[in-house]
Amino acid sequence: MLQADPRAIALSLEAFAGLTAKESRPEQAALLWGAAEALREEIEAPLPPNERERYHHEVAVVRQVLGAEKFSTAWAQGRAMTMEQAIAYALETPIG
Repeated sequence: MLQADPRAIALSLEAFAGLTAKESRPEQAALLWGAAEALREEIEAPLPPNERERYHHEVAVVRQVLGAEKFSTAWAQGRAMTMEQAIAYALETPIG
């Protein structure tokens, strides 16, 4: 059986977050970004420098749309998820 690559999973969670943000589902995006951030911290794999500008812009837009309180709540929910829970949540989130 193949082992999961946590770096690839973090990147995938961030990609799902970006897609849900573009589909006007900001709470889901914030939750997924929170989960990805926690995973990156756990595996000591910061966001690559070439991804940071886009990432920070997308997160700022979602934070503005949701407001600080809703954004913080969703982000914290994502950070509290295990990697497996975050994957399951992302896979249950319809895209498109």
